[in-house]
Amino acid sequence: MEAGARPTAFVTGADGFLGSELLKLLVARGHEVSGLAGSVDAAEQVRRTGARAIVGDLATPGMWQDEASADWVFHVLPHPFDGVRATWQRAACLTHSRVLMDAHLLDAVAAGSTRRIVYVADASCYGATGRRPITEDIPLRPSAWGRCLTPALDRVEGYALAGLPIITALPGWIYGNASWFRTRVIRPVMTGRRVLQFGATGPWVSPIHVEDCARALVHLAEHGVVGGRYFVVNDDPIRLHEFATLFARLAKRTLHAWRFPTATARLLAGPIVADHLLSDAVFSNIRLRAIGFRFNYPTLERGLQQVIGALDEFCTRSYGHPATGDH
Repeated sequence: MEAGARPTAFVTGADGFLGSELLKLLVARGHEVSGLAGSVDAAEQVRRTGARAIVGDLATPGMWQDEASADWVFHVLPHPFDGVRATWQRAACLTHSRVLMDAHLLDAVAAGSTRRIVYVADASCYGATGRRPITEDIPLRPSAWGRCLTPALDRVEGYALAGLPIITALPGWIYGNASWFRTRVIRPVMTGRRVLQFGATGPWVSPIHVEDCARALVHLAEHGVVGGRYFVVNDDPIRLHEFATLFARLAKRTLHAWRFPTATARLLAGPIVADHLLSDAVFSNIRLRAIGFRFNYPTLERGLQQVIGALDEFCTRSYGHPATGDH
């Protein structure tokens, strides 16, 4: 790399919720960025961010592997059960495919000159935490959902011990104007439909705004300790139901909730995803802050104000009036 030049970057899951935000950030910072896309439509979405689209499938070795050896590699896979009822058979397939996809990527970059690999894992590997934030050094006690992902994380640890410059990021509940948050909170609240909730309050969770999450991944590439794990969460744990409650209040809408007993979650979502939806997941960000990261949205309220502001701006530009308030 020439002196003064920005590191090149390669991003998997580039058309996903977090991956697309990461692409936009890296392009805005002046990096030469390539994004792996699994279809022609996904490739077009990648190009719209200003990045170069590489069409390929992590599950299948191919020419995309020749393009993966950038200075920075960000391995960002979408949530595999978003909106899908998870069975044990699907979970077993997930475990196998995740290990396989990781191997196809990491083996491809192992012989190259990649300086940092930021591997985005799932904090569910730590299991239910209780209300007190845990640190990254706590032993893993994975829940049913976490056990699906732990084999991949164990393999990644092996790659790190073998010398690959891997830094593991463990985001909490990522929110923003897309993905699960748009489908399950924004749209029903803004249209007066019911928000599906399990239990009276929901578990305690650690949220993170998608923009802050993308910024944190880049910060880890620049300042993270190779071999280290970092929880990527904001400063303020919340009850899961607060996502909808606070969004409705800030958007000046009445929240209509459809509440079910917690046991119902196992029937509707299956025992694996229900485990994820009903368990406390509270993590400390002290290690991330210790390497100099600062949040633009340290609380859920600050982050939701940004989401609503972006909605208002879009609706004003498109329809002549904001999305929220009286009009």
